[in-house]
Amino acid sequence: MKRKWSVLLLTVVPGLGHIYAGRQWRGLLLFALFAIAINGYVAGTEMTRSEDRTVRERGRQVRVACTVGAIGVWIFALVDIARLSKQFESKPRRERKDYHFKRGLHHYLAGTYESARGEFLTVLKLDSMDADARYYLGMTHQALGNKRRAVRAFKRCLAADTEKKWNWEAKAQLKKVRRTG
Repeated sequence: MKRKWSVLLLTVVPGLGHIYAGRQWRGLLLFALFAIAINGYVAGTEMTRSEDRTVRERGRQVRVACTVGAIGVWIFALVDIARLSKQFESKPRRERKDYHFKRGLHHYLAGTYESARGEFLTVLKLDSMDADARYYLGMTHQALGNKRRAVRAFKRCLAADTEKKWNWEAKAQLKKVRRTG
């Protein structure tokens, strides 16, 4: 709970919440865009102090554009981190996700891989950052003989796994799939 509120509070500066949540590249990009917008605003303010009327007008236009850009980046960062945060996940949605994950795991263990694949894809529709579903989707694709899809699922599992829960297993399966493929 404390970590989720920390992520949301860090979003006061766009990108910091993403970096804290393990989304470094997205966080750096948002921070850079926000910094560029603030820099443009400052440059526009300096332009409004010019003696030349057209330069002053351009300075006002730059300030307005950069203000809109900075606010847009900030709103996007806030909405995106809220989407990523489990804090805003509703209980029925979480229950549906757990239900489909358990069904997928049941089908996978029973050897009905097509049904398992469908259940894991449903979980990913509900939560695209679910590393567990991505790992088992990779295992399912591997069992079905879809090597390319298995590799993609394992890579996405590694990217989504901020806690490094599946790090070793996903890397081992990637090596195995590449060796046999």
